[in-house]
Amino acid sequence: MFRKRNRWHVMLLSKEVTIIAACIACALAAVQLQPAAGSVDEVFPELSTAVMTGTANSTEYTSTLPQTLTRVAEYYHTQPINPRVDSVWKLIPGLNGVRLDMNATLQAARKNPTRVPLLFQQIPPSLQMNEFVAEPIYRGNPQKRQMSLMINVAWGTEYISKILSILKQNHVQATFFLDGSWTKKNPEVAKSIVTAGMEIGSHAYNHPMMSRLTRSQMITQLSKTNQAIYGATGTRVTLFAPPAGDFNNLVVQVAAGMKMKTILWTLDTIDWRKPSPSVIVSRIVKKRTPGALVLMHPTAPTVEALPELIGTLKQDGYQLVTVSSLLSPVRSVPQTLTEALQAMHSASKR
Repeated sequence: MFRKRNRWHVMLLSKEVTIIAACIACALAAVQLQPAAGSVDEVFPELSTAVMTGTANSTEYTSTLPQTLTRVAEYYHTQPINPRVDSVWKLIPGLNGVRLDMNATLQAARKNPTRVPLLFQQIPPSLQMNEFVAEPIYRGNPQKRQMSLMINVAWGTEYISKILSILKQNHVQATFFLDGSWTKKNPEVAKSIVTAGMEIGSHAYNHPMMSRLTRSQMITQLSKTNQAIYGATGTRVTLFAPPAGDFNNLVVQVAAGMKMKTILWTLDTIDWRKPSPSVIVSRIVKKRTPGALVLMHPTAPTVEALPELIGTLKQDGYQLVTVSSLLSPVRSVPQTLTEALQAMHSASKR
């Protein structure tokens, strides 16, 4: 019945759409939910080439879009995951579940037959990360093939513009954690970071060991920094990276009371010691992992290492996003049938 109801939708699709549907139907027919690496290539080794060049034979598959979408729905369907507290990594963010809206997708395909949008619904978990207010965060959810570059800024300005230029050229967003006293001295540089589309967080006011402060002193450090950042950039800060990674439970609680998450790191470049660029790249690439927060600073070797580091991680299928995006429960899903195919093909290569 489903095929009959929707056959008239399919007949309106363009030749390009039927080619895509034909190729994906061939591949997905042998694919179960979350297929093993290599399965796409084993079933149809020239799948991507056929779709992209339009050389696939679609005669036999002119009415397969509903069946193809069913396969795509099965492949991407996931249940929501609640945030949890890990014994090592502390607070691990949750993730939305996703499901493909079949009816909406078919209607969208009729209106936009050259693109065939995939319309997914995000299903939130029963628990939210904000319910865990007294826990630090060292990483994003390991099911997200994303990483975040977090750049702590407490000294100097000479490398900021170079870093911003590299990030923009590579279409990467990063999160800069600014020292409050530095921001007060360099408001225009701080503003340039926001203008470049980057995220801003707090790195306290004058780089203190936060665990050694009283509650009142902690509040002063955070509030003065927030004021300096807002005055320079107009940004309300919601993320706090303790200087030198020094914190205790009181630090996390005070930050939470000011509506700020305490952010640590998964991988450390140790670039402040000025190692060679190749060492910086190696330290991250060898230990890369989905959901990683990567600690960096504005140094000369960091500038030299960034292009290769970004290129290597992207080539391996990682999206480089802001810390807030990484911690978000929203799952990344393909927007079109072609994107779904490309994602599956890339996954089969890993």
